Amino acid sequence: MKLVYFNGRGLAETSRLLLAVAEQEYEDFRYPLEVLDWSTHSFKREAFEQDKAAGKLAASLDKLPYLELDGGTVIPQSKAVERFLAGRFGMLGDSAAEAAQVDAICEFVRDFKQEYQAARKLAGPEREAAMNEWFEITLPARLALLEASGLVAGAAHAVGERTSLADVTLYAFITQFFDEFKRARAALASTPRLRGVVDGVAALAPVQAWLAARPDTLF
Repeated sequence: MKLVYFNGRGLAETSRLLLAVAEQEYEDFRYPLEVLDWSTHSFKREAFEQDKAAGKLAASLDKLPYLELDGGTVIPQSKAVERFLAGRFGMLGDSAAEAAQVDAICEFVRDFKQEYQAARKLAGPEREAAMNEWFEITLPARLALLEASGLVAGAAHAVGERTSLADVTLYAFITQFFDEFKRARAALASTPRLRGVVDGVAALAPVQAWLAARPDTLF
């Protein structure tokens, strides 16, 4: 397998973590990416643009990340890649109902991310105030709602009795998504089951090995 993305965590890191948990060998292909201006999302990505112009990214509609399977089949879209990998490695629960619960937790995390990005796009004092509100009020409240929903059933695994896509998604959200990861971690203070899930993934030896070996990137 070949996972293709830019040289950053971004939209590919959850898939990389799934591959780490499953202890799978794969090609971690990374296009070089130089940040010119974070505020305008201006980047230099010459190799990507060259391959895009040459039609080499047509199967993914010129978007990253995508997963290329042995034999050439391309799976585009980060969430589709995550669900495919989770299904292949037995990380979607043990029943259709558990698979739906895993999916629901992942979709709630996607909602939380979108809410955060809306606040993050602000500028100046307005942005600082929005960030403080997000980490001190909004995120703890959203996590508390998720914990109270009953979807997160256990203190070791969100769904079922073994590591699932939901566990890895929650771990990646709290520890890999935010620049201010310490504030994100602090938001788990009143949600012991979610905290247990995140800590459980963090304690996995393959995850620790991946974090120690992966490239050091800006995002």
